[in-house]
Amino acid sequence: MKISARKVLPWQLIEDFTRYRQFLALLLALSIFFIALIVCWELLKTINLQDIKNAFDKLSFRAVLFACLSAMGSYIMLICYEWSAARYAGVDLKRSTIAVGGICASAIGNAVGLSALSGGAIRCRLYFKYGLTTIDVARMSIFVTLSLGFTLPLLAAVAALIHPHDTMLALHLSAGHVWLIAGGVVGLYAGLLLYLYCHRLTQRPNPDSQLFQFLHWSIRLPNLKLASCQFLITLFDVLLAGAILYFLIPNQPNFITFIMIYIIALVAGVLSHVPGGVGIFEAIMLAAFSSQIGAAQLTVALIIYRIIYILLPLIPAGILLLINEGKQFLTAPQVDENETGIAAAIMAVLIFVAGVVMMFSCIIPGYNHPFVTTLIPNKVVNLAHLSASLIGVLCLLLAMGLRRRLYSAWNVSIILLVLGSCCSLLSGLHWIETSFLSAITLLLIKFRTTFYRKSRLRVLPYSLKSFAICFCLIALLVWLTLFIYQNAPYNQSLWWQFELDSHAPRGLKMALASFILLTCIMLYWLFRPSLPVINLPKQEELNKAYQIILNSKQPEGLLAMNADKSLLFNQTQTAFIMYAKRRRSMVALYDPIGDSSERAELIWAFRDLCDQHHLRPVFYHVKAANLPFYMDIGLQAIKLGEEALVNLAEFDLTSKGYKDLRYTWNRGQRDGLSLKFYAPGTAPLDELKTVSDAWLSNKHTKEKKFSLGSFSKQYLDRFTIATIEYQGRIIAFVNLLETDQHYSASIDLMRVVQDIPKLTMEFLMVGLILHYQQKGFKYFSLGMVPLAGMQRRRGAPIIQRLGALVFRRGGRFYNFQGLRRFKDKFATHWEPRYMAVPTGLDPLVALIDTTILISGGITGLKKGKKS
Repeated sequence: MKISARKVLPWQLIEDFTRYRQFLALLLALSIFFIALIVCWELLKTINLQDIKNAFDKLSFRAVLFACLSAMGSYIMLICYEWSAARYAGVDLKRSTIAVGGICASAIGNAVGLSALSGGAIRCRLYFKYGLTTIDVARMSIFVTLSLGFTLPLLAAVAALIHPHDTMLALHLSAGHVWLIAGGVVGLYAGLLLYLYCHRLTQRPNPDSQLFQFLHWSIRLPNLKLASCQFLITLFDVLLAGAILYFLIPNQPNFITFIMIYIIALVAGVLSHVPGGVGIFEAIMLAAFSSQIGAAQLTVALIIYRIIYILLPLIPAGILLLINEGKQFLTAPQVDENETGIAAAIMAVLIFVAGVVMMFSCIIPGYNHPFVTTLIPNKVVNLAHLSASLIGVLCLLLAMGLRRRLYSAWNVSIILLVLGSCCSLLSGLHWIETSFLSAITLLLIKFRTTFYRKSRLRVLPYSLKSFAICFCLIALLVWLTLFIYQNAPYNQSLWWQFELDSHAPRGLKMALASFILLTCIMLYWLFRPSLPVINLPKQEELNKAYQIILNSKQPEGLLAMNADKSLLFNQTQTAFIMYAKRRRSMVALYDPIGDSSERAELIWAFRDLCDQHHLRPVFYHVKAANLPFYMDIGLQAIKLGEEALVNLAEFDLTSKGYKDLRYTWNRGQRDGLSLKFYAPGTAPLDELKTVSDAWLSNKHTKEKKFSLGSFSKQYLDRFTIATIEYQGRIIAFVNLLETDQHYSASIDLMRVVQDIPKLTMEFLMVGLILHYQQKGFKYFSLGMVPLAGMQRRRGAPIIQRLGALVFRRGGRFYNFQGLRRFKDKFATHWEPRYMAVPTGLDPLVALIDTTILISGGITGLKKGKKS
C-alpha cells in the first residue's frame, strides 16, 4: 500500500508558500513603508526645518519630564506583564529576574518588532538557567503578546463610544459608522466571553489558569482573577504609553480620543511588520491630528516620543543583557562548548545602530566653534562625512557577520569603528557620536571570545531582506535631506552633478555614495560564482572522512562510506557534516562528525551553504547535548524518538535481571545457533547477498538510503560483519559500526531469511553485547525507536501529542511498541533524539522530505503485505 506525500497534504501549495512567504512579507512591508513615507511627505510639506527648530524651542522641560515619568510607569506595567505571564505559565521566578526579563524583552521587542519572537529569544537566554523549558518561555511570550493584542481593540472601541463626536472628526467617519464599528467590537467581545463561560472545563493546569473547550480543542487561558488583573495592567500601560506623546503636544486634544487614535496607530505599526512600526505610526498620528495640533509641533512630539519610549530603554536593556553575559563569563572562565549566549546578537544590533548613526551624521550639524572651523579645512570635513557614511553602510552589512560569530567580521568592525570615531571628530567634533562608537568598540573587545568562527567575509550569505533594510535606510536619509532642504532652489542637473557641486546638500551626496556602494556590493553577491550544493564525494574525500571517523567516538559517521551523501569539511579537515538534498530541504544526518570543538563552526557553515542557495537547513537525528548549537542558528527541535543504549559496564548476563536473556543465549547455542565475526573484506558476500535479496523480497521493499547503508561490496568491505549460522548456512547478518576509540558501537544493515528459529534475533543481540563487552567498549547502541518517549499530556506541543498518538495507534503501519519492547530487554537507558528544523510550516515539509530521502523516493513509502 503506497503512501504518497501528495495525499497527505497539499504539497505544492505548502512548498510554494514556504518558499515565497518571506519574499511576499518583505514586499508587503516595503510597500507599506514607502507609502507611509509618501503620506508623511504630503502631510509635512507645508513646514520647513525652521518650523521644526521653533517647535523644539517651545517644548517645555516640564512636558519632557512628565513624558519620561510616563515612560517609566509604562515600563513598570510591562514588568507586571512579565509577572502575569509567569503566573499563567505556572513558573516560579524571583522578582528581580522578572524585572530584568520584562525590561529587556519589552525594550527589544518594542524596537525590533515581532515581540513574540524577539522577546521570546531574550527570555530563553535569561530564564533557561532557572530551569524553565522552551514550552514555559513560549507560553509567557504568547501570553504577553496576546494579552496586549486582544485588549487593544476593546479599549479603542470603548474610547470611541465615550466620545463618538471627536472620534468621528479624527477618523473622518460618520456617527453611524463609529457606533456600528465600536458597538460591533464590544458585542464580539461580549459574545466571546459568554461562549468561554459556557464552555469552561473543570481542569486547572495551575491555580492561575483554566481549560476551555473551543470547538474540538481545549485551550489554556488565564482564570477570571488573572485575566481581570491583566486587563487593568494593559489599560494602565496603554494610558501611560499614550501619555508620553500626549504630554509632548502643546495643543492637547481630548485625551480619550487621542488614546483611541494612538491605539489604532500602534496596531497598524505592529501589523505592518516594519521594525518598530517606523513611518506607519507617524503617518496615522499626523493624518489624525496635524490639522488640529500643528504639523511641526506634532512632528517634534513624535521624534521625542520615539527617543523616550523606544531608544532610551534600549540602553539599560542592552547593559543588563551584557552584564548577564559578563556574569556567566566570570563564573565560567572556561567556555563550555555548548554555551552559545546572546552577546553576538547584542553586538550585531549595536554595530547596526552604529552604522545608522554614521550614515545619518551627515545631516547633523557639527560643533561650529571658531577653533574647529579654523583648524579643520572644509574639504576634510566633507571627506570625513563621506567616509562616515560609507563606513556606516559597511557596518550595516557587518552586523550579519557578527550575528554569525565571524572573527573576520569582528576584526573589520573594530577597524571601521575606530575609523568612524576619527571621522566623527574631523566632521565637526561630534563627541557624543564618537563616545558611542568608542563604547561599542570596547564592548566588542570585551566579548572577543564570542566570535570564534574562522570563515571569511566573502562567503557570508546575505539575504534580500538585509539589502532591502539598507536601501530603506538610504531612502529615509534622502527623505530627511529633501525635507530639510525642501526650499533649496535646485534643478534636474543637480542629480547628475551634485556630487561635485559644493552648493548641493551634503546629505544627498552621502546618500548617492552610499547607494552606489551598497549597489556594487549587492551586484557582487548576486553575480558571484555559485557554491556547489550536491557533489557526491570522491574516493579521496571518503578516505579522509574514514580517518576522521576512526579517530572519533561517533561510529554512526561510517554511514558516509555509502557515498550517497555529500560531505562538508571544516577548514582544518578534522570534522565534517554529511548531507543530502530533497527539493528545498538540505538535510544533514547526525551531528557533525569529528573534532567536537568544531561543531559550532560546521553547523554555521552548513547554515551559510543553505542560505547561499535559499534552502532550508535540517539536522536529522541529533543529540540533546548539541541542541544549543542549532537554536543558535535559529532552528527549533522536534523530538523524533529515543535511542536504546546498553552501558556495557552495567550489563551482566549472570545477574537475576537478565535471566531471560541468559536462557536465550544458552538455548540458542544448544539449538545449533552460532555467532561468527568476519574482519573487514573477508565476509562471504555472495552468501550474504542471498540472505539480503530474500529479506528485501519478503519485505516487499527496496534498499533504503540516507540514514541506512546499502548492500554493496564497496560499502560492506569496510566493516566487520557478524553472521548467525544455523545448520551449516548463514541465516542472518549485520554490519557493525565501530571506531578505534572503543567508545561506542552500533549496527547498520540487519538482514535475515524468512524461516529462522524463534529466538534468533535475541541471540544475535546478546552475542553482540557480549562481544563488545569483552573488547572494552563503553556503549552499544540498539538504534532508535521512532516516536518513543513522546507525551500526550495537556500542554505538550501538538506535534508531540500527535507523535504519541501514532506511537500507540499506528501499529497498522509500523510496530512501534513491539520494537520498543524488544529493545527494552537489553537497553540500560534511553536517550532522546531530535530533528532541528526552521520554524513555521517548514517542520512538516522537512519531515516529509527526510522521510522520502530515507525511503529512496516516494515509491519507497509503502508497506508490503504478506502473501
